[in-house]
Amino acid sequence: MVSIPYLDKADLGPLADAAASWKALPAKYEALQREFEQRVVNHLKGHWEGDAADAAFTTMGKARTEYENAATEAERIAKLLLDAHGEFSAAQKQLHALLDEARNDHYKVYDDGRVEDVDPRQDSPTASASPGLAEERKKKLDSLVSRLTRVLEVATAADEAASSALERDANGGDSQSFNTSVYTSLDSVEADQASALMNKKERLSDAEITKLNLLLSANKNDPEFSREFAVKTGGENMLSKYNELMSPPAGTSLSKAQLAQLKELKANLGTTIGTATTSDDHRKGGPDPEITKFQNDLLEAGRRDFNANPTESPYGLSGYQLTSSLMSEGKWDKDFLQDYGDALITAEKNGANAGQNPDAYWGYPRTLGSTNIGALDPMAGFMDALGHNPDASTEFLTSDATIDGEKVDHLDYLLKDRHWPEGAGYTGDSANPSGYNNLGHAMESATSGRPFDSDGAPVKHTTERAALMNELVNTIGGDPGLISGSPRDEMRDSLGNMTAEYMADVQAAFGNEQGTIKPFGEPVNPPKGFETGTLVPFLANVGRDPDAYVAISEASQANTAIWMQEVAKQHPGYDEMTPAMENVAHPGGIVAGILSDARDQAIFEEHSASDKDFNDAVATGDKWAGRGLGMAVGAATGTAAPIVGTIAGWAVEDIQAMVVAQVQQDTTDEAQKEAYTRYAEGRAAVRDSTADSLREAIRNAGVDMSPQKLDTLAESAARAADDGHTTGATWNSSGSGR
Repeated sequence: MVSIPYLDKADLGPLADAAASWKALPAKYEALQREFEQRVVNHLKGHWEGDAADAAFTTMGKARTEYENAATEAERIAKLLLDAHGEFSAAQKQLHALLDEARNDHYKVYDDGRVEDVDPRQDSPTASASPGLAEERKKKLDSLVSRLTRVLEVATAADEAASSALERDANGGDSQSFNTSVYTSLDSVEADQASALMNKKERLSDAEITKLNLLLSANKNDPEFSREFAVKTGGENMLSKYNELMSPPAGTSLSKAQLAQLKELKANLGTTIGTATTSDDHRKGGPDPEITKFQNDLLEAGRRDFNANPTESPYGLSGYQLTSSLMSEGKWDKDFLQDYGDALITAEKNGANAGQNPDAYWGYPRTLGSTNIGALDPMAGFMDALGHNPDASTEFLTSDATIDGEKVDHLDYLLKDRHWPEGAGYTGDSANPSGYNNLGHAMESATSGRPFDSDGAPVKHTTERAALMNELVNTIGGDPGLISGSPRDEMRDSLGNMTAEYMADVQAAFGNEQGTIKPFGEPVNPPKGFETGTLVPFLANVGRDPDAYVAISEASQANTAIWMQEVAKQHPGYDEMTPAMENVAHPGGIVAGILSDARDQAIFEEHSASDKDFNDAVATGDKWAGRGLGMAVGAATGTAAPIVGTIAGWAVEDIQAMVVAQVQQDTTDEAQKEAYTRYAEGRAAVRDSTADSLREAIRNAGVDMSPQKLDTLAESAARAADDGHTTGATWNSSGSGR
């Protein structure tokens, strides 16, 4: 591995000079060839005949070819050296930026790559007074280490590839000829090296797996490398070698380091193949026929079994299981994912074991083997692929397929008709043993427009995504038992995130007479919006999950805070401000009332969660306070707003802290099981949060208002939220949400 000091101090000037010198050589060789033609060949033509002349002219013809070959080799070497210089320069520049970042942020980077936090605040009372500081510093440290490792991996792979390319004699050892097949790019060298390892007939050694990991990690997001690697390896052979690597010989005991190495390989290989499927997006000439063939080969290979240990079990994993195992990583081509999903459903409905449940079809006697990497249910990996590829998930979950003349609605099949096998072996995740969790990831991606695990900026809602969200609310709200007391409960956290994503539409459905509340992008079900008849039971059921409860609560309070900011800005007069503030406070109160009752049902009736679960969720899940603020501001201003900082004069971080504090207060004490006590606590919380938001709005808007009027206005808004809370709790407990 290239070291930090070496890359930091490396003088790349001589390499640039060498590349320039080689670049100048072709013109010189061409000049020599012309001079040779004029002074020798042309001078002798017509003046020399006979056998000796014929032999001489033949030799001179070969000399002309050698001049041409010399120019070709020089040109190719120049390109290779220029590419190498570009790779090394980029890596060095990135390293310098990381070292500067570390230095400025009080981290010490050692020569061996270790990073130490030397922030003086760690040893001061400030740190103990800020419990989040240590966690924040640890996240930054881990990020630095990860990015430093990445830069060194890229530099090492480039260094080894350049060395290999310059030592390579494509003429088969014929040192008397010029080499016209010199590599012109490091991508080609590294793709050849990686594909050679994947095409090796024998099992790879630990050192070879390490080498393969290095090559893939350094280039997994590079379209050119990924394309060449995929084409040279082939779809079926890719799966066969992957299966072999993940299935050590019977009786083999792998160390923790070896298992970690294979887990890393799975991630690197999946991302690389995904990048390969999207590589023709960069082509001006349209689809790449070789990548199309690679994708078709993967689809075809899904139908066959791959068995690396026939002595251990007569059954191997199917190509679908192997491909889906890799799909949980990276960005994949949208059209390929559509074709793959249809093929997967077809296999389940009309395969060799047609009519059986998926756990019987994909399960025993198939086995993951001793590495236990991947998942037996290929639909789980496919759902995570959709979860990381928003455009594909939106298209897939809003479309259908025709299988043997039967129309199959993708969403209905996955949400209602399909039996999802349960267990870590089927999902590949011991923390989430239900495939419905993976389906939730796909639905999050499809409705939000960003990967389900992304903390990036919100993406404005499209008509298709808003329509899908409306369909899900109607489906689940119309049949509350669908996610109550069933394995589908595992989707509640995702459904909570999706609800938070569409909080403006949710609040608008409960009242928006003055039109202050605006959707983030295209609205849901225009012009009516969500139907409250299905929205209320939907919220009531989803809100029983602690994580969903927190996401929805924070997003609702964040939206209310921003709509109040808008009212204060647009209606600075006290008289017109009063009804406008009441108008935006009431819907948030309804949401809070529904959620308060849902929370109590989860704790005291379902016993599916404890009060501590809800408090812990608040303590660790404050992302929706900031994200909800960003989306609401984006809707209010008509822009894609940032999540933190100051937006249009509004101190977002201050409001975010206020929202988190408000949600934290809205909890129950399990010892206080009197319905009236719990109900009163919920009402008090929503009243307080609404009054606080209003005062913050007036302050940020710079409205000049007497303390008496401010108190009266705050009480008016609090009363509107209180009324909303009563309405929401009554709606829920009356049976709409049960």
